[in-house]
Amino acid sequence: MTKLNKKLSLLLAVVILLSITLIGCGSKNTTDENAQNSTEDAEYNKLIAKLPTIKFLVDDSDVAQRDAQAFQEMWKRNLGINVEIESTTFKNRRERMQSRDYQIVYAGWFPDYNDPMSFMDLWLSNSDLNEADYSNPQYDELIQKAKNSSDNNVRMDAMMQAEKILMNDMPIGPIYFRYRDYVKNPKVKDEVRRYIGTDLDLYWTSVEGKDDINLNLTTEPPQMDPQLTDDAVSMQVINGVFEGLTRMDKNGEAMPGIAEKWEVSDDGMVWTFHLRDAKWSNGDPVTAQDFEYAWKRALNPNTGAVYAYIMYPIKNAEAYNNGKITDPEQLGIKALDEKTLEVTLELPTPYFDTLTSFATYMPLNQKYYESIKDKYASEAQNMIYNGPWTISEWTHESKMVLKKNPMYWNADAIKLNTINYVMINDNTTSVNMFLSGQLDMTGLRGDQREQLKNEGYELFNFSDGSSWYLMFNTKDPIMQNEKIRKALTYALDRNLYVKNVLMNDSKPALGYVPDVMPGKEGPGTFRKENGDLIKDNNQEEAKQLLIEGIKELGLDK
Repeated sequence: MTKLNKKLSLLLAVVILLSITLIGCGSKNTTDENAQNSTEDAEYNKLIAKLPTIKFLVDDSDVAQRDAQAFQEMWKRNLGINVEIESTTFKNRRERMQSRDYQIVYAGWFPDYNDPMSFMDLWLSNSDLNEADYSNPQYDELIQKAKNSSDNNVRMDAMMQAEKILMNDMPIGPIYFRYRDYVKNPKVKDEVRRYIGTDLDLYWTSVEGKDDINLNLTTEPPQMDPQLTDDAVSMQVINGVFEGLTRMDKNGEAMPGIAEKWEVSDDGMVWTFHLRDAKWSNGDPVTAQDFEYAWKRALNPNTGAVYAYIMYPIKNAEAYNNGKITDPEQLGIKALDEKTLEVTLELPTPYFDTLTSFATYMPLNQKYYESIKDKYASEAQNMIYNGPWTISEWTHESKMVLKKNPMYWNADAIKLNTINYVMINDNTTSVNMFLSGQLDMTGLRGDQREQLKNEGYELFNFSDGSSWYLMFNTKDPIMQNEKIRKALTYALDRNLYVKNVLMNDSKPALGYVPDVMPGKEGPGTFRKENGDLIKDNNQEEAKQLLIEGIKELGLDK
């Protein structure tokens, strides 16, 4: 039995013992009430027995398995229902989410830029990333209102109203906002952990006494094509081997990348980027045409880029991506010459420079891409690079080796010559590899904190800005029912989960947008301003909603 199961079993035993004690010492009225409750319990159990077994999709990492077992136990204890855990690889889990082959899936979202919109536009009816298939016209209208306004108070008010609608409809059930612990070799200096962009940036990193670093990527990168990728693991590598017009600095602000400078028109509608002398790893110059080609490819509806929507601030990008216009020349993307890219927007977007550091905005060498087409990014030899490192070795599902790119324009500033990634999805194994010197850094589960402290290591902590939640397939015959979705969400004890399972500084989520996102007044205020939108461990209402949901689906017949 795992430590988690022991704790939950102990808690359950205490609850049962208290119940027996209370029943044994009551009056006749208490006895009558208990008899009535017993009858009600029998009716409740008879009704929920008609609910088909619910399936919960998670990946096969030890952390995901641990979390799934915790929720499974809570649903059994608090609702009396059996939930079957379906375990699969990270890649297959993503594929099943995309094909809607699931009932409930444990999912999380990381911010792509420092604004609540990075979370809120995920659930638009026409969003390719809306894998719950959620749709509410009022929600869509409010998000569009926020997008169309340059007044921050108007934007925030619209998004806060939309979040309340989302939590009422509950296509997702919030669980927690993640804070992560990690340990590192004391010789590792200047790694950057943050919640905007990749959560581990090695651009400034060095390791005292050597020029390489050994890290755990945890899993195989599912999609290394920057225009097609949609996962954090692939983006971790992409951030190292490609570079956009900008890249993130240590504080999560845009700094010059391939663009050495840029200017913005007075009305905020036209951004002009001036490219520096830079080369691809094959010696070709990186040009403005490489960005124009890549961006238009990402927006072409035939490409099927999941993250195409992140380019919607560009003039006509949404219309072209949705097929309302078919001429790519109508897009606000124009290479004026080899070193100048002019971008015209639909509406002023003050953070557009930040967006250009994102994977979807990376350049693509048209001549090279068209020489290999479908093979692009499938193997190390089927890619060329314009970032600080190149992929020199890629053994699928096992390891990846990055080598410093001698063609990179700022190669002299890059201190790491080699990045050795292994792909180990078991955190205990990862920690053991760190302790034996095979890894220079590793993440920690909460139950591993004391062990590493006792070993004399300093623990580091940061918010990765992510919101973790249950995602419901709203087209599923059972999960289409709002009350059943709410019952499953309300029945969970987030405080118990964070305290006894995560055992770190993560926060129970009683809303969707994380506690680090800015609001009207500044950093970290959106969650405070919109308040708690659900109650934690709301068992009685959860049971009542479950009963009503079962009846609405006609399962009581």
